[in-house]
Amino acid sequence: MSKIYFLITTFIINLSFYQSLYSSDQDYCVGYLEEVYWSLDPIEEIEVREKIIKFFDDNFEGAKNLDYDLYYDSQSKQFLIDLEGVDISKYKKVNYPNFEILVLDAYINLFKGDGINYCPAFWDNCSEESLKSFFQASEDFSQSWSGEDNAMKFLTDHFVNHHCTMYLDTSIDQKTFISDLNILINELTK
Repeated sequence: MSKIYFLITTFIINLSFYQSLYSSDQDYCVGYLEEVYWSLDPIEEIEVREKIIKFFDDNFEGAKNLDYDLYYDSQSKQFLIDLEGVDISKYKKVNYPNFEILVLDAYINLFKGDGINYCPAFWDNCSEESLKSFFQASEDFSQSWSGEDNAMKFLTDHFVNHHCTMYLDTSIDQKTFISDLNILINELTK
């Protein structure tokens, strides 16, 4: 009987340990993907943006299908989810290319977790360990990012094989993405 008790106790301890590691990794990747998104998004040079899009097309199967024109309602501060019967000329059209969709989708899905506590992205009820992982990712990112002029070097040398890319998913439903994006906008505009 004591052997069974020992095995069960060992299993529970190991499970707790691995859950803690998984949670810490998710917190880390929230920080990392946040940095990646906010570094790539402001790049305005068309040639560089096209190279980034091609990089994602070439390195993430299915990324070619991700290019969304979304419509933003500035009064509600939300993107429209259902366009059926809507006069879209009244709304601001915003294009999201593949890299923005992939990185944002992974980032949002990691930070929204249980849908209640958006830690560490918005510091809701965060443990010290969670924040430490989040900020470690920011620090690690800053060691490899050397500015917009070197975006492609960053992507090929640091991003493509980074462990956080395992959270990138190319089978993204557009309406779900918009709904999740609206959660992010809501949190950013509180």
